[in-house]
Amino acid sequence: MHMKVLVKKMIFQSFVLVFIGSCSYLPKDSNDSSTRNFNTGCISQKESVERKVQLERGIRGQVKFLGEPEKFSSITGEMSTYNIPTLSLAVINQGEIAWADIYQNANFPEEQKLGCTSIFQAASLSKPVTFLAALRMHAAGEIDLDKNIQNYLKDFVLPQGKQTAENPVTFRNIFSHTSGITSGGYEGYAKDLPLPSDLDILRGSAGVNSPAIEVITPPNETLAYSGGAYTLAEQALQDIYNDEFSNIMKKWILEPAGMKHSEFTQPLPASKSDEVAKGYTQSGNLIDGGWRNHPEQAAAGLWSNSIDMATFLIEIYRAYQGKSSIFSQSDIKSIISHERDGHVYGFILNRSGDDISITHYGGNAGYRTGMTISLTSGNGLAYLINSDNGGALGNELMLSASQVYNWQHFKQTNVQRKQVSSEVLKGLPGEYKWNNQVDLSIKFDETHNLISLIFPNGDEYKLTPVVGNELEFIHPNTGVRVMFIKKDEFRSFTLYGQTAVKLKFNTDVNKK
Repeated sequence: MHMKVLVKKMIFQSFVLVFIGSCSYLPKDSNDSSTRNFNTGCISQKESVERKVQLERGIRGQVKFLGEPEKFSSITGEMSTYNIPTLSLAVINQGEIAWADIYQNANFPEEQKLGCTSIFQAASLSKPVTFLAALRMHAAGEIDLDKNIQNYLKDFVLPQGKQTAENPVTFRNIFSHTSGITSGGYEGYAKDLPLPSDLDILRGSAGVNSPAIEVITPPNETLAYSGGAYTLAEQALQDIYNDEFSNIMKKWILEPAGMKHSEFTQPLPASKSDEVAKGYTQSGNLIDGGWRNHPEQAAAGLWSNSIDMATFLIEIYRAYQGKSSIFSQSDIKSIISHERDGHVYGFILNRSGDDISITHYGGNAGYRTGMTISLTSGNGLAYLINSDNGGALGNELMLSASQVYNWQHFKQTNVQRKQVSSEVLKGLPGEYKWNNQVDLSIKFDETHNLISLIFPNGDEYKLTPVVGNELEFIHPNTGVRVMFIKKDEFRSFTLYGQTAVKLKFNTDVNKK
């Protein structure tokens, strides 16, 4: 996995309750096997109730310590632990929504009015929705994914960088994060600020909080997450259709896929405000104004919920099985064939034997989201959480659902705990430079005799020592491993296969 993609994933995944049961997705007089009432949630197939309860009460961590009893928690308990206001969750089994529910934390009374159709910022889940819309346009002959994107732009000239006439920036390499355009995401704009246009964002004009885009590496050479590239695609699509991006997406993907409560409109109309699950910080404070606006719609501007995102995933699964009315089987299988460093068009691709699954995560200020589905079995889920703390719960939901529904992906990590003396631990704290690019730090907690890994965004991973070849640690919630190198006198460690080197040897740095 490319280092910049890993950093993006890390930064976006830091880590008494009630549920509401009104649902407008299915008519009340429907004769199918679904039930919709206060006790079963938003959607619940009759045969899914038992496993729904198993998941709700069987939340587990990524790491299982050998020889020790496994500890379980509940969805509601974890929401309390992580200070999460609301969770929208839909579980997919064999290509159908088995059940969906919305869970709320009573410590956030202002959020209790939310229901099954309430909407969250989908964050980077916007990207695959945009891509699949463009895939339909390509299949219809409306655009060519492999054509120089400059041919589609009216008022914006992509500055000359590493692209050439023979190796141009295209829709395809934009959507696969291989365009060579400046990497990074977007932080959004406070609701009281004017929204810049796409052209302003592309040019990095005054009032824009992101840099102008540049083609800094040759297209198709490097996998590097780029929100700016998606904004370039957004501008090109609007130039092609001479229409607002939200209207284009409604026509080409939201309506055809049956995503009834989703939209790309930015800013959201005032009439929709009551439908929004407002975003919250790590400390449990409401984001100023409730949420930030994202004029970068293709990259981060979708409003949705778990039922709609699950519906979207199911359509991809059906297409892979040759049963979709909006995507061809050949188009979806072609996507999967373009794997690069474990990714296909922004999706994380997992192959376990004959099973193939795709997974995508997202994070805007105040929101964490994720979705996954096996293209082989049709099993998966989608979650949207209105908290910066949502990444940890999202990971646990994926892992726990894998156990309950016997998925082939998202398996636990088995390790054996090891005792390490406090004298050794005291020698590890300090500031480190990871891969010569990213600042990390190690902190020692004398009270609990443990060390923590601190990421640039402030996320703290408390580490547990485990048996290994070197001085190894693991983060129980995520399975992230840190290995200090003995030959370097433990002044460097590896993380995701890259080395972090201590900048200054000082055992008292960050000691508390």
